[in-house]
Amino acid sequence: MRNVTSKNLRIALAVFAAIFCFVVQPQVAFGQQIGEAERLNELRRLRDQLQISNSLRDADAVVVIGERAILEAAQRLVGLEILLSNGSTLRLTSVEGELKPAAAILKVGLQAKSSVTVNLQLIGRINSGEVEKDALRLPLQVTEVKLMSGRLSSLFLKTLFGEWLKPETWNDELPAIELPLEMAEALQIPANRFEVAGEMPMEISTPAYQLPLKFAVTSLLTLDKRVVIALRLDQGAPAVSVVQTSLISGNNSDPAALESEIARMSEGLMADGDLRLRFNRRVINALLTQIAAAHSSDFDLRLKRGRLRTEEATVVVKVTNYTDVESGAGQADISQLNIERIADGKINLRVSGQGELDAKLRGREYGIPYSLSPHITFVISDQNLPLEFASEGERIILRATPGSTLPISVRFSTTVAGREVGINRNSVIPADQWLNRIELPTFFGREFSLPRRMEVDAGGNLYVTEKQALKYTLSNLRLRTKDDALDIVADFKVK
Repeated sequence: MRNVTSKNLRIALAVFAAIFCFVVQPQVAFGQQIGEAERLNELRRLRDQLQISNSLRDADAVVVIGERAILEAAQRLVGLEILLSNGSTLRLTSVEGELKPAAAILKVGLQAKSSVTVNLQLIGRINSGEVEKDALRLPLQVTEVKLMSGRLSSLFLKTLFGEWLKPETWNDELPAIELPLEMAEALQIPANRFEVAGEMPMEISTPAYQLPLKFAVTSLLTLDKRVVIALRLDQGAPAVSVVQTSLISGNNSDPAALESEIARMSEGLMADGDLRLRFNRRVINALLTQIAAAHSSDFDLRLKRGRLRTEEATVVVKVTNYTDVESGAGQADISQLNIERIADGKINLRVSGQGELDAKLRGREYGIPYSLSPHITFVISDQNLPLEFASEGERIILRATPGSTLPISVRFSTTVAGREVGINRNSVIPADQWLNRIELPTFFGREFSLPRRMEVDAGGNLYVTEKQALKYTLSNLRLRTKDDALDIVADFKVK
């Protein structure tokens, strides 16, 4: 068998490390599990992270991913092959894992194939993330290397692989897993057109909104059977130093007591499905503020023909005085959208705005016909609008409740014989036709790409030569509104 060079092994190891951040035969084992002191440090660090972050209660958004979903996705990597420049092939043969408080335990089966075939297994740990500079760093440690020797003697294999059978060698060569601190999303609202009936009928058009959103990852925690990611909206990576082990709590030397304390502190970070996404009210308000500021004109208004006023009068004979709207056009701007509270399935939105348009009026006053071209202003003054969250397939929609309306105060102003004449009217906008679809970000695409085959050239450059799209669906979507936040829970299935 041709020797597997250190350079090629380093490249292959880096590839496997990057991949797994997302996600019985005769044996000769080398290495040992971590000691009690290291386990205590892991648990202390996680406990301190939860304590400093107030168990992520103040995070703008929190994503909880269950163990089953992570392992189901990771197992789709089985079969990945890396062709090394010396002709040898490394193949991923198995993936197993378990999520524990403060550490993810991974068992990765590899097959090295050249003139002979050798199977080995790496057992390692990935700890909770630490923010360093511009990346989220996940400490990775190999704790055990197992040779699945079959008919080959362990002495022969030890001679062939040498130092690579020691966990220390792998740990020296494996890079720390680093994840980018930003997650890009987009808020989209389609263009719309609807009609307003009543005393002043009109047609209202609204523009499309497509607003880029950036979320910064502030922490990644490994808990029992789940991973939790905390996000902050529209901010750069915060300068957070590594959390140091605390020596204050009386639980510092008892692993069972530390795990119990962690379980109590993370009770609010559970998920009764494969995926959970929690939006704080601050995030939704920030999105609404961007909507209000995105356009100088949120409404394009077109007045329709209609009777504005009718008055019966008797002057010798009965006459009918009236004013009709012939046409008109204008614009309006929404200046404020602010959710006051989210609780018990209710969302209260305060809306303010103003607009103006020019109109053409015709009418008769005591038998005398007239025509006017008044300037019309209207105001939406801090009105309350009830909203609701709804699911459409795999999408989460924020919308006005069916039948809800938005009162507006309207004033017609014109000049007659050098004097300003005004007419005040009240009207309503069908809010359920206006705010009928604000699609919230979910942070989950519907597929992601996995490498199936890679090649390493003589210069050590790595190329992906074959990819596979991993598609999945979200089902059984559940929405909950409580504690000033929106919770989205769903089940995950790989197609």
